[in-house]
Amino acid sequence: MAFDEVRRTGPVADALARPLRDLRISVTDRCQFRCTYCMPRDVFGRDFVFLPREDLLTFEELTRLARVFAGLGVRKLRLTGGEPLLRRDLERLIAMLAAIGGIQDIALTTNGALLAGKARTLADAGLRRVTVSLDSLDDAVFMALNDAGFPASRPRGYWTGSPRPPEPGWGRSRSTWWSSAAATSSRSCRWRPASGAAGTCCA
Repeated sequence: MAFDEVRRTGPVADALARPLRDLRISVTDRCQFRCTYCMPRDVFGRDFVFLPREDLLTFEELTRLARVFAGLGVRKLRLTGGEPLLRRDLERLIAMLAAIGGIQDIALTTNGALLAGKARTLADAGLRRVTVSLDSLDDAVFMALNDAGFPASRPRGYWTGSPRPPEPGWGRSRSTWWSSAAATSSRSCRWRPASGAAGTCCA
């Protein structure tokens, strides 16, 4: 049966009768980090074969799927990867998803490495929330975990000392920091989320 022919019988529910409202969409299997718990370098090395780009669902196909799920009750979409910001022209997909009737929220989970240069464009396209995954607030620990030489201070610095992110497009958006308690430094941090409230790290 074609996607567009799916019968719309109302919201889909799980075994506990909870309605399906959220849908995660992976836009790529690639990532520039080689986190030891996720894509360790000894497995995902130079010779590892990722999906050929022509095998990835196109933006049009992803939008069709999202439209079908919206007809079944989905109201929130979250874009993931791999690292979703590696998908070229991601803002075009976000704009297409934002135009779907019934979709009320579009979020993104990212490692933050490419966020500074793309945040405003993504927000203008319709992105409303961002989750930045930080395994540690300590540079040395974070670099050891991601095995890519990327310090935690770079994504964390977008918020440091400011009541909101420097990118103008995020003025009305919400941002969330996720940090693994097992790996995070016990030192308190001084970043401030978009709400302006002071934050402390997970110790």
